[in-house]
Amino acid sequence: MTKFTPRFFKLSQILLDKVHPLATGPNKYKSRFGRILEGVFRKGYFTLQTIVVLADMVEKDNQLRIVFGGSILDLSRRVFEDMIYMEYINESDKKEEYSKQFFDYTAIDQNNDLEFLLGSGVKVDSKVIETVKNKYAIAPTKLKSRSNWAGQSVEQVIAWLVQRGKIEESRKADVLKIYTAGNRKNHTSPSDILDHLFQESLDIDSEQDVEMGLMITHGSLVKIGLLFIEETETKEEIKKELRESWESINKD
Repeated sequence: MTKFTPRFFKLSQILLDKVHPLATGPNKYKSRFGRILEGVFRKGYFTLQTIVVLADMVEKDNQLRIVFGGSILDLSRRVFEDMIYMEYINESDKKEEYSKQFFDYTAIDQNNDLEFLLGSGVKVDSKVIETVKNKYAIAPTKLKSRSNWAGQSVEQVIAWLVQRGKIEESRKADVLKIYTAGNRKNHTSPSDILDHLFQESLDIDSEQDVEMGLMITHGSLVKIGLLFIEETETKEEIKKELRESWESINKD
């Protein structure tokens, strides 16, 4: 089994230390989009922290790659998807409109959850039902038929970004490969399950899952951070760290 490669592990440790103030706040927003980015950045920061803890265990015991590799790659997928949707808002020329939609969709999310529970026979407090239904009643009608706030799946958003040249040609192949690699990990994929039936396949996958998961999460968090610093006031050293991190990633 190949020894653990520490590059993105070390880079992620440095990044977590340098941008900690941005993740913990308080931050002064310049826009509604900035408020969304703070939540997304903080979520991604915590996810990278979790991955670094798991990767640290792998560094100390390389046999643990099989135990943690798939989970690390799975965790990376959610930060990657958040990054894609944030790029969608940023590149849409409708940042304020889409940011409002993002928050407005909270009422639809809550109502969908409530309807699922009620439809399954789960008892819900009447005051909770009333609160959720009142919020849903005043939510924008156009959002109520959507499956998510954007009205587009992550696959459709990636296609939109690629078609409009919003994802640089140098990044396009990596973005698409990363998406397909993580796609099998967060649902019941026959291909992924089949890999778990054969030790050789599991060994091969685990060789790259830890490094790929670190790389994806590190790069996605840096990109989210770059968007965030444009929408909030923060220290110059944090801006410098994020910009230099992004330049380093894109040189490789």
